[in-house]
Amino acid sequence: MKKIIFEFIIVFTTLLLLFKYNIQIKNNLNIIFYEFVKNVIPSMFPILFISNFIKNSLSDKNDSKFFRFISLIFSYAPSNAILASNEKELLFSTVINPLFSYSIMINFFSIKHTLIIIFVNIIINYIFLFKNITKVKINSFQKKDITTIIKDASFSMVNIFGIVIFFNIIISILSIFFNNNFLFFIEITNGFNILMNFNNIIIRNFMFIFLNSFGGIAIFFQIKSINNDASYLLIFKKIFISLIISIITILIMSLNM
Repeated sequence: MKKIIFEFIIVFTTLLLLFKYNIQIKNNLNIIFYEFVKNVIPSMFPILFISNFIKNSLSDKNDSKFFRFISLIFSYAPSNAILASNEKELLFSTVINPLFSYSIMINFFSIKHTLIIIFVNIIINYIFLFKNITKVKINSFQKKDITTIIKDASFSMVNIFGIVIFFNIIISILSIFFNNNFLFFIEITNGFNILMNFNNIIIRNFMFIFLNSFGGIAIFFQIKSINNDASYLLIFKKIFISLIISIITILIMSLNM
């Protein structure tokens, strides 16, 4: 217990000093806090709650491949980590909420191209997801009441917020040594903001498509905070798939100019 308290004091003191004396970090954290409270919590907390509820409350008759598939495709990342039972399910269900993607990319692409980007990513991932769904006896999990489910969802929300803050501090520190353009892949919200300043439209569009599919490194740490069985190799597998999806999307978009 003393060790945990000591570590907490060190981390808290470090964050306090960074927040107080580094203007860039302070400004970034203010933006992240505002965006998280305004946009992320209202959209993510209900999904976290529903995913926890589904995992806890489904009976054997709902233990079908199709039902699990439907549950996973509407959980989105990182809530998919609650329902996924193996790494392939995690890999192909790690999809960013399309409403979030649409709200960002509609500012840079036409409606048609925005929808192409979103649906190509969804379709390719979910085809492979359906092929890799496994049956799991949901009612084999320990039953929880509604209060506990809310508590679990809230705890996950706090963890996610902490990870977002941590990675945005990392971005702020790395930006001292590296050009911001090389840091877009770390955290998706900050990454989209970085890509907005890209001068080369071709590179910018490709990176937008890639980041929308990949989700950023921070999303995988959020998944890991929810599902301890998640492997960090998941990041490299997702990078490979996202590159393929990005190339396919660009080709489709070029045919629909």
